[in-house]
Amino acid sequence: MGTMSSNNNTSITLAILQLQSAFRYPSLILGFILLIGGVLGNILNIIIFIKVGNYKNNACSLYMFIRAFIDLYILLAGLATRMLATGFQIDFTLMNRIWCKTRLGFADINATSTYTMICLQATDAFICSSPSVVVRQKSNIRIARHLVIGTLLFWSIQEIPYFFLQDLVIVGGTFMCITTNTVFAQYRTYFTTLCIFTTIPIIVISIFGFLTVRHIKTISVTRTLSSLTRQTISMALFQIVALLVFNGPYAAWQIYSIITANIVNDSYRRTVEQLIASFAATYGYGPYASSFYCYCLSKRFRNQVIVCLKELACGIHPNQVFPNTQRSRTHT
Repeated sequence: MGTMSSNNNTSITLAILQLQSAFRYPSLILGFILLIGGVLGNILNIIIFIKVGNYKNNACSLYMFIRAFIDLYILLAGLATRMLATGFQIDFTLMNRIWCKTRLGFADINATSTYTMICLQATDAFICSSPSVVVRQKSNIRIARHLVIGTLLFWSIQEIPYFFLQDLVIVGGTFMCITTNTVFAQYRTYFTTLCIFTTIPIIVISIFGFLTVRHIKTISVTRTLSSLTRQTISMALFQIVALLVFNGPYAAWQIYSIITANIVNDSYRRTVEQLIASFAATYGYGPYASSFYCYCLSKRFRNQVIVCLKELACGIHPNQVFPNTQRSRTHT
C-alpha cells in the first residue's frame, strides 16, 4: 500500500510539473505580446491625439486620449511587474514594503478609471448617434472634462483604504503582500473585481453599443453626422468588441473562482486552478493593450496614423486631416 501511495504521489507531482511547464510559456508569450504591443499602441495613441487635437473639442476623443495615458501606466506598472513575478520570480512587492502597499492601489485606481472611460465612450457614442439633435447636443467637451476629473477623483478616494490595509507580512515563515483586513479583501473581490472590472462594464457597453448600432442603421442619422463623429463612434464600437472578447472569459473565471472558493480540492485541482487564474489575470490585461489596434479598424484613424508617422519619421507635413467644420474654416 505504501508503495502504491508513493507511486501515486510521484505521478501527481510529475503531472503538476508538466502542467506548470505547459502553462508557463503560453502565459509568458501572451504577456509579452500584450506588453510590447500595448505600450507601443498607447504611445502612438498619445502622439496621434496630440497631433490631430480632436480631444480638445470632442468628448469621445478626450476619453480615448486620457485612457491612453492610464492604459500605458497599467501596462508598465501592472503587467510588466506581473511578468517579472510570474515568469522570472522577481516580485518587487515581496522586496519593498512601499511598493507592496501602493502597487495594487494605484493599479486599481487606473483600472477602474479606464473602465469608466470605456463606459463613457460607449455612452457618448450612443448620444452622438441619436436621431434627436437635442440629445446629440448633450455631448460636449465641457461636461466630458468634468466627468474625467470626477472619475479620477472618485476612484482615488475609493482606493485610499487600500494604501493602509495592504501590507508586507510574514505568513508561515514566508513574506507575503496581502490585504490585512478581511472585510476590505471581500469588498475588493466582490465589488471591485467582479462588478467594476467585469460585470458592470460588460452590461453598460453591451446596452449602449446595441442602441448605438440601432441608431447608425438609420440612414437619415448617418447623413447628418460629421466625419469626426462617425469616426469616434466606430472607434468606440470596435473598442466595445475588444472589451467583450477579453473581459468575457475573465469575468466567467472570476465568477467560477468565487463560487468554488470554499470547496476543498486536491493538490492537482488546486494547481490547475492556480495556473488558469494566472493565465486569466494576464489575459485580463487585453483591454489596456488593444485600443490602438481597435481604432486602426477605422479608415480615417489609419490615415491619421500614416500622416503622423510620416511627419515624425521624415519631417513631411502633408495636408492635415480635420473635421468638416475645421476644414471649411481653413478654406475660408
